Amino acid sequence: MTAELRAAARHFDRRRFLTTTGAAAALAFAVNLPAAGAASAAELDARKISEDPFTLGVASGDPLPGSVLLWTRLAPRPYEPGGGLPRGRVQVRWELAHDEAFTRIARRGHATAHPEFDHTVHAEVSGLAPGRAYYYRFRAGGWLSPAGRTRTAPHAAARVGELRLAAASCQAYHDGYFTAYRHLAEEDVHAVFHLGDYLYEYAVDAAGGHRRYTDRQLPAHFNRETVTLEDYRMRYALYKTDPDLQAAHAAHPFVVTWDDHETENNYAGSVPENDVPPAEFLVRRAAAYRAYWENQPLRAPQQPAGADMRLYRRLGLRDHSQFDIHDTR
Repeated sequence: MTAELRAAARHFDRRRFLTTTGAAAALAFAVNLPAAGAASAAELDARKISEDPFTLGVASGDPLPGSVLLWTRLAPRPYEPGGGLPRGRVQVRWELAHDEAFTRIARRGHATAHPEFDHTVHAEVSGLAPGRAYYYRFRAGGWLSPAGRTRTAPHAAARVGELRLAAASCQAYHDGYFTAYRHLAEEDVHAVFHLGDYLYEYAVDAAGGHRRYTDRQLPAHFNRETVTLEDYRMRYALYKTDPDLQAAHAAHPFVVTWDDHETENNYAGSVPENDVPPAEFLVRRAAAYRAYWENQPLRAPQQPAGADMRLYRRLGLRDHSQFDIHDTR
């Protein structure tokens, strides 16, 4: 048994793993999914990226009194597998400032965008003042990302007059435009809670469903249900090219959890909606969970392991407010 297979097997319930279907699913994880580590790929010189890699915008999430998570994904051609980048890790610089003009830098650093994680970046920035707004951006080679605005949570003992929150859920790209996000981007809120169904797994035709595009066509790849890791990654790319969704992410930190469509309609645990063998479905669930973590502003403890992902967590935003983020429906 290879080291990769041993690692995959550990993420299964022992009783399930001892069955034939469990062993088959573990083997599928080891063979068909990228390695969980990530430093094996050669380094790609970011100066050779010839197209804007920040087509999917920026985001921040899970604000704490002294830290926040910054996210982006390098994808110069977002509707292509791998985002149009070769397999190679890319060094990405980030900076966080007190002001919109970035004249007063609070923190700066760098992170690696690994091809194993589809060139996504999750930068955990600490040492920040509580209850403060900050501005952030990324650099890759000669390219500069759009700027985002985030906010740390108030100190636990702070006296805060009010806490302004927004909630969002059930955003089906094929059902129409995300104009509500355009308005949300203009609101003054401390955080946005996304309650699930960030994407839908259903096919999206060339016209974008009810968006009825007349000036462009979506690639045929989207006109099928998401099943594989590449399917889910490209579906997130489709959603995140929406300018209104990008604007909301850039304006506010998000706190996210899932419902069912991030994987499949009406699934429960290892039970799929349709008559699919559990081992086969768990491979699909592993792909969906991995793509979810890659494309959301989530911290390292939420990184999935095979078909398992610990999404529940607790955020305290002020002395009398506690938020328990569940990963159940």
